[in-house]
Amino acid sequence: MDTHARVVVIGGGITGCAILYHLAKKGWKDVVLLERSELTSGSTWHAAGNLFSLTRPSNAQRLQVYTINLYPEIERESGQAVGYHPTGGMHLAASNDEVTTLAIARARARRNGVEAEWITFEEARERAPVLDTRSLKAVLWEPIKGHVDPSSATNAFAAAARKLGAKIHRHTPVTATTPRADGGWDVETPGGTIHAEFVVNAAGLWAREVGALAGIKLPLLPVEHHYLVTEAIPEIEAMDHELPTIGESEAGYYSRQEGKGILLGAYENRCHHWAFDGTPLDFGHELLPNDLARMDRNFEVAMDRMPCLGEAGIKRVINGPMIFSPDLGPLLGPHPELKNYFCACGVMSGLNQGAGIGKVISEWIVDGEPEMDVNFWDVARFGRWAGKRFTFERTKYYYENRQERPYPHLECAAGRPLRTFPAYAAQKARGAVFGFNNGWEQPLWFARPGDEQRDVFGYARQNWWKTVGEECRAVRNAAGLFEISTFAKYRISGDAASGWLKWVLAGRIPDRSGTVALSPMLSEKGRLIGDLTVSRLEDGSYLLLGAGTMQGQHMRWFDAHRTPGISVENLSDSWSGLMLAGPNARKILASVTHGDVSSEAFPFLSVRRLEIEGATDAIVLRVSFSGELGYEIYTPAMYQAGLYDALLRAGADLGLVPAGSRALASLRIEKAFKSWGLDLSPDYTVMETDMDRFVDWKRSGFIGEQAARGHRAQGATERFVTLAVDADDADCSGGEPVFRDNVYVGYVTSGAYGYAVNESLALGYLKSHVAEASAGFEVEINGKRRAASASDGPRYDPQGLRMRM
Repeated sequence: MDTHARVVVIGGGITGCAILYHLAKKGWKDVVLLERSELTSGSTWHAAGNLFSLTRPSNAQRLQVYTINLYPEIERESGQAVGYHPTGGMHLAASNDEVTTLAIARARARRNGVEAEWITFEEARERAPVLDTRSLKAVLWEPIKGHVDPSSATNAFAAAARKLGAKIHRHTPVTATTPRADGGWDVETPGGTIHAEFVVNAAGLWAREVGALAGIKLPLLPVEHHYLVTEAIPEIEAMDHELPTIGESEAGYYSRQEGKGILLGAYENRCHHWAFDGTPLDFGHELLPNDLARMDRNFEVAMDRMPCLGEAGIKRVINGPMIFSPDLGPLLGPHPELKNYFCACGVMSGLNQGAGIGKVISEWIVDGEPEMDVNFWDVARFGRWAGKRFTFERTKYYYENRQERPYPHLECAAGRPLRTFPAYAAQKARGAVFGFNNGWEQPLWFARPGDEQRDVFGYARQNWWKTVGEECRAVRNAAGLFEISTFAKYRISGDAASGWLKWVLAGRIPDRSGTVALSPMLSEKGRLIGDLTVSRLEDGSYLLLGAGTMQGQHMRWFDAHRTPGISVENLSDSWSGLMLAGPNARKILASVTHGDVSSEAFPFLSVRRLEIEGATDAIVLRVSFSGELGYEIYTPAMYQAGLYDALLRAGADLGLVPAGSRALASLRIEKAFKSWGLDLSPDYTVMETDMDRFVDWKRSGFIGEQAARGHRAQGATERFVTLAVDADDADCSGGEPVFRDNVYVGYVTSGAYGYAVNESLALGYLKSHVAEASAGFEVEINGKRRAASASDGPRYDPQGLRMRM
């Protein structure tokens, strides 16, 4: 048994073997994989092995395309067949809404060069003679679809890794993982202890148990999943080519050829969890008892599309466990509570994603960061608030609703409410319809008399569209009150705080108390990893504000770069926030405080401590995310309910209305203000995002400086723009492709209707060579191209005079 390894990977499924291979491929030979039983034990061996690329978000698609394209290469490197069948595949649509769903997926895929095309029913039947198209509306052909043999593929990755110098120990369970003072880990097994610099938990069905050895709880639960394989089918026996994969999202089934029969799998409408309290340690290549009745609904629709299924005998039935996270996405990356401990867990589609995950994890370990943004799969996206009940409700919902359409602004109610701020009851009483943000309830919009107090989702403008317009107009003409407690809030203090911030952040750090600045936070490679508001308080400490969904990632970065003489305190859960915005905001604030809030005493980009009615301790920033005169008010959470009521009373005669995040989205898009996770992410440099104006280029020594200066010298290949779109029934929501002269030239990152300018607006990135043009663009919304014009600046108050009033 080895006594030392740079990396120990725990788990010998497809994901673990792909990680091992990619580490070795990057030149790290001293890497070891430990498998408690045989390779593929758990979920991998009984997987259906289907491959597809039409998915979201965009970078998930990139990783799946990478995985699929790597199989022929792995076969060559390892000398072992992987059972790769590049058959292509069909997505069936039996309703107009499903046609729109597929049209959107097809359009978004253009960003990654994935060309899916509509085919005629005649073409569909030629490629799949088993298909009856009479009840269909359309068929979308995805050339990259296919399938792979799970065991062969896994062993091919293992063989390729061994050839590169990696080691694999089968029948070697991990019994303990203990952190060392040097930052590494002691990984104990019955055969001895390995001192590892890094540990990767890729333990699949046993990821919870392996995580518990390190003292962490991972939000994962196994569920049962069925598929069956038929006896030989005459129509398939008569074919001179392999049957393409066939799937129908609406009906929740997928299929492919297996031998001369059909493999038919289903996401049943009743989710059955398995091993709720822990996966048995002696489970391996076993299956679970069959219950084909759960597939009745799926099977009925599948027989209508492929009548031959009704005559086919069943050769075998597979009911095996899969392990899911609350949103069915993998949990990847460094765990925020542990040093040098990486997760690669909850991988629902390992054959389709494993190689991409291997690439990401190896880059993270060897290079310090992955090549692309994977925040959507980052393990840090779930805090301790994601407990067993939440995980149970969410996995149940998403399993049973795999066919759910990706409507714009879609919200999932399962497992909610989970966490609420003190003003929640008052907001609900005033008609708030809530959304989910990092475990918290956040008002999306406020129903008015006659409105139904819930979202009614669809691809066209939804039931809240007019009401949100009223909220926006109230903010532009009078005032609005927004819940912003979900923002991340950090206090940085200590004698070395200023110098530390000048190292960690790339922007100007306020040296004078009472001032505010905006600053990018960069990775070593000069990519954006944060967009923060920095305020210097009167005691010399700093308040940092950022995207609430990034708390885990922010704190992980701060902890990894913590130095003596500084203290980092996360106030996000203990402090609340309210935003007061609009031309009457100053009058309203003045009426609830004795402090001087005049423009002279409290100018734009300044911060003050105020005693306000309902809150004796408040930190107030004069900033604006709406484009209007605005104040962000942060207090200990115990004050929020009283402050909320006090502000609404004070503004009752001044037109103040409670407003939600959908109104704020419209207001900020009119101003071309960027939002983290939509318009800003680690995929971009400061040059591409126009964030270079917030970088303090006059100083040196900040993280990512050398790379950022290189990006500055090179310029940007993409430019951030505002698009005014000729749309009258639906607005952009993100991901829509942009064309010029029928050539793909960019994509939308976020969109909304601009009620003040009476335009449908979108923000996005265009290739630099066309970004100078102002006209001649088209944006594809719901499968239809709409004319659009482009501009560099905001469509509303381009000089920014109103927020400086």
